[in-house]
Amino acid sequence: MESFLTETQIKVLKLRRKGLTLEEIAHLMNTTKANICMIEKRARENIEKARNTLKIYESIMAPLRFTVKEGMDVFQIPKMLYRECNKLDIHVKYNSLELIDLIYKNMRDKIERRIVKKPFVISVSEEGDVFFLEWETLEDN
Repeated sequence: MESFLTETQIKVLKLRRKGLTLEEIAHLMNTTKANICMIEKRARENIEKARNTLKIYESIMAPLRFTVKEGMDVFQIPKMLYRECNKLDIHVKYNSLELIDLIYKNMRDKIERRIVKKPFVISVSEEGDVFFLEWETLEDN
């Protein structure tokens, strides 16, 4: 199967998952601890890029893209989002409290004391899944 990870990165991640130290892996692979550290770091970076790519794709394909503007009260976002979803007959998988929790977990750096300080985008799939992106990520906001 094609992947963003090299065979070596996959091997290192599997060995780390089994609980081996960097030093133990380096010994097994006949290389340095620093090299194993770099291989693992690059693997994790590639994984994060792949996750971000999927978020962008899901957001582009989602039938609803809701821009949360600067100055909005976070506690008002679920009501507004549900209203827009109802127009498209989409059932969001989360209740208001869960949605607020997700907003804080994903966009904490954009919020200060319940107030949105930097805009961001919430996309909702046909299945009701919710995705968060920085406003700048999508060109046609």
